[in-house]
Amino acid sequence: YPSKPGVPRQDPSNLLASIPSVPISYQDALPLLRPLNGYGPSASDFNEYWQGGGLDYHNVSYNIGPSPSSLKLHLVNQQEYITTPLWNVIGIINGTLANEVVILGNHRDAWIAGGAGDPNSGSAALNEVVRSFGVALEKGWKPLRTIVFGSWDGEEYALIGSTEWVEEYLPWLSNAAIAYLNVDIGTSGPSFGAGASPVLHKAVYAATALVQSPNQTVAGQTVRDTWDGHIGSLGSGSDFTAFQDYAGVPSLQFTFTGAHDSPVYHYHSDYDSFHWMDTYGDKDWHYHTTITKIWALAAASLVESPIIPFSATTYAENLASYLKAVKEKASNIDALNFIEQQAPLHKLELALGRLRNATVRFDRGASSLEQQIKHENIPWWKFWQRVKLFLEVKKVNDGYKYLERHFLYEKGLDGRSWFKHVVYAPGRYTGYAGATFPGLIEAVEDRNKTAIEKWSNIIEERIDSATAWLSR
Repeated sequence: YPSKPGVPRQDPSNLLASIPSVPISYQDALPLLRPLNGYGPSASDFNEYWQGGGLDYHNVSYNIGPSPSSLKLHLVNQQEYITTPLWNVIGIINGTLANEVVILGNHRDAWIAGGAGDPNSGSAALNEVVRSFGVALEKGWKPLRTIVFGSWDGEEYALIGSTEWVEEYLPWLSNAAIAYLNVDIGTSGPSFGAGASPVLHKAVYAATALVQSPNQTVAGQTVRDTWDGHIGSLGSGSDFTAFQDYAGVPSLQFTFTGAHDSPVYHYHSDYDSFHWMDTYGDKDWHYHTTITKIWALAAASLVESPIIPFSATTYAENLASYLKAVKEKASNIDALNFIEQQAPLHKLELALGRLRNATVRFDRGASSLEQQIKHENIPWWKFWQRVKLFLEVKKVNDGYKYLERHFLYEKGLDGRSWFKHVVYAPGRYTGYAGATFPGLIEAVEDRNKTAIEKWSNIIEERIDSATAWLSR
């Protein structure tokens, strides 16, 4: 439930990590590293990933200890536990369809005094999208679907602002939300990247194909032309998490990041400053403009298209690739024997085959209906034909709108019950990086045959639910 004033709260002292993790400078690290010289293995005893430290000239040998018993380290970790307000800023443009909603969001809090890339490049883009839509409203535009803008507070403190908002408005979101479009770091370099629910891949490709790239080594080339087209799965680390993993709202995130030869981006550092951005990151501010255009066009397409521009087939195809990854994960561990004997994954393959057939039929029907809308001009007095067409459109759009929700499992993941999505979650130990079929992949990693069978059954049931929904 949302953490509103007066609600019951748990004592945070027993819930937070007990091992302090504090960034320190080299100057502060030297007194800790030098006393380890000569004690235990050194970096040179390990593979190349442990080597390359640059403090040799400061008499650091990079031994790992244990340190001598006579050496004592006194560490004081002072924390202040307080309850303080957070403020989300929400803007709404009411559309003709109040129960079909597209949400755009960015957090505005930064870890440090600056945050030119994280989050201010995204915040600037959000402000410009809002301004441009405002100009359209002044000229008489009314969107087909309702648009919600969210400027989230408290993102750096565990995504609190957006998470509390989703928890508070979950019934409404479950009924009305079409998609959530997130931009966190809008710009920190010239390379475009995206992560998204598979139903939104189509929207990402369409928007990037409409926007000229600042890189005009080939005249007229678009962002889509300069990008490899890879769209990753979403894990965590930004405000899409509650929308996708808890509420089942299809989500995406755009960004421009550094290339291999780009200036170093000082993530979560005081050096993430206006000076760095203006001098190195995006000195002509072209990539700020470009991410804004992509964001606005993707939103406009989702808002204005009579048929929601989703691809259910892409979802089914991605699920098949995720299952293949589970098999590869199992290939080198004991869980493979169980999988081969009991064939829990074979059942999933069959279920995914049924889902793919249903998605192909559904997408084909949606495309046919879209063409009908474009080419038929039904006169006003044939109102019954208009009503019939409206009901057909609503059925297709409801199919797309609620598809992702069918992959929610109310009891949540084992040990992480807040995460309800059976397809997507942050990795158990990776945080930002996403895991696909997380309950199943964690069971495989744990060599837990009971859990493998459990999650195979849960996922199969959810896939069959999605198939039945599209086939209704």
